[in-house]
This record gives sequence, structure tokens and C-alpha cells, in this order.
Amino acid sequence: MKRVLAAGGRAVVRDVPEPELRAGDVLVQTHFSAISAGTERYFIEGSGDPTFTASEYPGDPPHWPKIRNAGVRRGPLPRPVLPGHFSIGYSLAGRVLAVGADVLDLSPGDAVACSGSQCAHHAERVAVPRNLTVRVPDQVPLRDAAFVTLGAIGMASVRETRCQFGETVVIYGLGLLGLLAGQIAGAAGLRVIGFDLDGRRLQLARELGIPDVHDPRRNNPLEIVRGATDGFGADSVILAVQTESEEPLNLSFDLCRQRGNVVALGQFGWQIDRQRMFENEVTIRPVRAYGPGRYDPVYEEGNSDYPIGWVRWTENRNQAAFLRLLDEGKVKVAPLSPVTVPFDRAPEAYDLLQAEDRPPTVVLAYDAS
Repeated sequence: MKRVLAAGGRAVVRDVPEPELRAGDVLVQTHFSAISAGTERYFIEGSGDPTFTASEYPGDPPHWPKIRNAGVRRGPLPRPVLPGHFSIGYSLAGRVLAVGADVLDLSPGDAVACSGSQCAHHAERVAVPRNLTVRVPDQVPLRDAAFVTLGAIGMASVRETRCQFGETVVIYGLGLLGLLAGQIAGAAGLRVIGFDLDGRRLQLARELGIPDVHDPRRNNPLEIVRGATDGFGADSVILAVQTESEEPLNLSFDLCRQRGNVVALGQFGWQIDRQRMFENEVTIRPVRAYGPGRYDPVYEEGNSDYPIGWVRWTENRNQAAFLRLLDEGKVKVAPLSPVTVPFDRAPEAYDLLQAEDRPPTVVLAYDAS
């Protein structure tokens, strides 16, 4: 079986052992997987450093409850790869080949979408815990369903805004995650205002149904947002930029209304201007991943669900909700990935994502015959 790995500072396709089907797992034949350019580039570049390490959480099941209660989240990857090679990818769709013990609601042949950087890799076959697997609605193409993890991240960020119907959210940064979050926010009845420096992204946002988007170099963000909100400011800002500068973060404080919040979705500088944050009593809410349950081995590897009365939107429920939005046509992902690359030519996909005219992402297609 083949898998895409990061090794020596580049992406390579290598033969690896077949995945082990454990109790609670679902064995899936991959049809499509979506590349998360920023995260995967981090691993690819890091793999060129001999001191680079990757981790998820401890892999010793008897110790999971004790480790979780102690607050520890990181440790050796529970599923080893080739020495010096790092598995990449965490969002795919395919069909069930087999299910492990305790999986009672899925059967071979079912269409599913899978998440998890510890298991849902760019690989011909994967074994994924049930809590990281969701059934794909009949009318949703598997290529679209492969965005399940990326969509769930966008959904988790919108939930963290704590916005209600009719409120205003700013999406600052219209890359892949920003465009997904913007569509989801619009589907939730929020007023969306977007900003990005790239004219192509602004045009794509308009094509995706986010018309109120601007280049902050040409249109003053503060004037735009205040003008659209009767001078009060946005209820929330989702900061989805990739930059070392702290200015987008501090600008977000200015764009918020009093006691608004900033959802930290991207990667940016954290030199906080206390006065700008203090004046509006802004709250910062980081988004770690795709919902409650992420990085909890008891939930993910042990398949112990959280009661819905206490945790309404787990990562699995976010995944299912995103696929429903695809099914209802309220979110579109095909325009985000105009290019499909055969799996065995995966390194070419990463080259495309480094080009000046790069698309938001690229989808890998597998020979599932």
C-alpha cells in the first residue's frame, strides 16, 4: 500500500504496511483526499530538519484516562511510520472496506468521510476510529466530502464567534479556511464582511456568495466595518491570516464592538497591543481544531462519545453538519479546488501549491478499483 510522506524536506510516495483494523476502527478505501496546504507544508519543511519531531498524544490505552485528567495532550504518535518519514493529510472520503468490533452502524460499501492527522492520511487505505468517521449523504460527491475536516475547522471557528442570527462577523483572511468559514457563517444567517490582500481570493469569495469583501490597502477596514454596523463594530472577527505580523490581531480589536471577540483561526504574531484590546474588552478565542473531542484519546481512539446534553457539537457532529451544508448546497467546495492530481503524482500537487497562481487547495484522486 502507498502513502504520501514528508521526508527530507519534500513530499514523497512510499510503500508502507497495510493499516491495522482495531476494535472501534473503520477500514476505508480512499477515493479522494484534500490537502491542507499550510499544515502540511509545516511538516514537509520540518522533515528536512533532523531534530524535527511530530506528535499527537500518548498511544498507551490503559493510561489515557489518567493522562487526560492530568491535562497532558502530547506524546509519541500511536501509529508509527517509516523512520525519518512523517505521515501527512487529515481529510478524506472513500468507501468502507471493513469494520472492527463494536462498529455497528457502518457496513462495507458505505460512503464515509474521515478526519484525524493521526490516521486519515493521504493513503490508499486508512483505518480510522468511528468517532472520526461520518457517513456521506447520498447526493454529496466523494470529492466534495473529502473536505470534511477543513469544513469542520471552519464550522468550529464560526461556533466560537458565539454570534447569533443577524449579527456581523468579519473574516480577515480569505484563504481556504477563511472562505469555508465565510460560507458557513452566511449559511448560519450572519452578516459576513471579508478582507484579503489577494484580488483572486476576493473574486472567488464573491463567486461563493460572499459579496462584501475588500482589499484593506484600498478600503479602510475600520471605516467599512463601522459603516456597516451603525458605528458599533463587528460582533466577532475570525482571524484567518498567515503572517508573522501582529498587526492583523491588533486591528481585529479595533474592528470589534465592545465586548466582542476575536477567533484565532490562522497563524500570526501575538505581540498584543493591550490598550487596543482593553478599550473594547475584547475576548480572544483560539480554535485548536474541529471541535470538542479533538486530541482527547478517550474520545477519538476509545470512541467514547460526549453526551449531547453536555457537549452539543463534538468534532464528529461538526463533520456531519458540514456534510449536510454540502448536501443542501449552502456551501460549495469545488471552486476551492479546481485541480485534481492523481495520488501517485502527489508531489506535483505540493509544487502547484507553491506556485504564484496557486489555488486554495488541491485534491488527490485515488485508483479505487
